Amino acid sequence: MIDTADDSDIPALADMLHALNAHHASDLPDRFHTDGSGAALQSFFTQKLGQGARVLLYRTEGVPRGYLMWQAIDTAATALEHPRRQALLDHIYVQPIWRHRGLAQRLIARFERDIAAEGCSGWITRVHAFNAPSAALMRGAGAHLAVEVYEKRL
Repeated sequence: MIDTADDSDIPALADMLHALNAHHASDLPDRFHTDGSGAALQSFFTQKLGQGARVLLYRTEGVPRGYLMWQAIDTAATALEHPRRQALLDHIYVQPIWRHRGLAQRLIARFERDIAAEGCSGWITRVHAFNAPSAALMRGAGAHLAVEVYEKRL
């Protein structure tokens, strides 16, 4: 079952964020770390929700097994671009034992219904170059590469 997270879900979200970030820290240890306390991770979600982010939770037997966090982004017209309302898919995570069962795809499908109802014309996300499974998930959801960002670390 997919529903919208509320404040009572923040501890479970923080646990999943710790696991998601550990994946990033193992691949980019010079940028990401796993030293954030449970309280700091919970505060992260409290802040994001306070700033308008929304979190969809996939639950089985009432227990969160995965989540998708997103936020609507309004961009004003400029001399070069039309105005638009898009959604930023900020995080998606499914616990390892629940992967390869379609949970992430179901979260994305629900996300797409929700953003369409909010007048979004589509969605964007960022996927780290090392995260081939996430890139495959996004392509499988119909997303395509729109912009490449290059980074040089000194």
